[in-house]
Amino acid sequence: MIKSIIKNTVSTETWADLSAKKRNMQSLFKQSKLDPSLKNKNKILIMGVADYDNLGDHAIAQAQRTFLEKIILESSGDSRYEIVEVTSRTPVRHIEKIINNDDVILFTGGGNLGTKYRFLLDIYLPIIKNHPNNQKLFFPQSYTFNEEGDSDKLMNKIKAVFAASGKNLTITARESKSVKLFKETFPENNVITTPDIVLSLDTRNQSDEQELKTIDVLMLMRDAGEKVLDFDTQSKMIDALKAKHKVTVHENDNSYDVTPDHRLKELNIKWDEIKQSKVVITDRLHGMIFSQIAGIPCIVFDNYNNKIKMTCEYWLYDVDNIVFVDPRNQVNINKIMTMVSNLMGKSVPQFDVATKYEPLVETLKSFIK
Repeated sequence: MIKSIIKNTVSTETWADLSAKKRNMQSLFKQSKLDPSLKNKNKILIMGVADYDNLGDHAIAQAQRTFLEKIILESSGDSRYEIVEVTSRTPVRHIEKIINNDDVILFTGGGNLGTKYRFLLDIYLPIIKNHPNNQKLFFPQSYTFNEEGDSDKLMNKIKAVFAASGKNLTITARESKSVKLFKETFPENNVITTPDIVLSLDTRNQSDEQELKTIDVLMLMRDAGEKVLDFDTQSKMIDALKAKHKVTVHENDNSYDVTPDHRLKELNIKWDEIKQSKVVITDRLHGMIFSQIAGIPCIVFDNYNNKIKMTCEYWLYDVDNIVFVDPRNQVNINKIMTMVSNLMGKSVPQFDVATKYEPLVETLKSFIK
């Protein structure tokens, strides 16, 4: 109660400063989990790695590491750099003890480059401010600044920190709207464009097509948050589907409190379930992406900020059997039923990773000397 009153009374930047001081005080009593010897090693640091309940963010973390290992380090034959994943709850003062001037500093992708979530103010901004000369890069991001709620003072502070790094800071935008906004907000930095990093994964294998599908329709749906599809329509759609098909429904099935060491096991469980399905219906960005990388047809409903729509239009416009539906328009359940029937037995082509991630590959290669 008191916390809410204070937060609603003070400015955004004052609240951010108070929160930072609180976290710094708490960190004084925490033992660092980072090996001090890392200070003297050549390394690629990935900041903000998921250590909380969000399977999509765990997939981002897995894809980032796989991307670095397979596309950068292996292709260049350079093993001088150690990849160090720094989880999101790691205090900045602990991180600072292992950073040296030659480190490459990467920031976890997703929708956390903005003020909607705590990552930027808590972790990224202090690191960027303290290391303007290190090569730094944000993995594919959506623009999530609160354009109406962020004060000029706070935004000017963020812009000044970013500007001090100049071309040593690269922002990777994952859709067209974010490209434009990042370029307008941070003109001194590099801005490149690639898809969400999870699309760089491939979970398919040759035996998948021969396996007997045990689920007709797998539904991966939100129960709140970014949801646009209304619950009444969703409920009627589920009833109609169940009358004709074998349907499995997961609503907000997102609670995966796992460590980075165990995330791949949990991800494989979810990917195997998707591969056991004939069609996926979802209103989650990574529900759609999981379907794509597994090769399973998908009907996807847009979310509140259009990131699903923009991903479909910008990156998946030429991909067969990923069908976008805008729930802001009236959803015709009979048409959805027809779509499901038409998609069964169809395949989804593999994503063109080599071409569409080339800007990110080339940028990261330039960091490794």
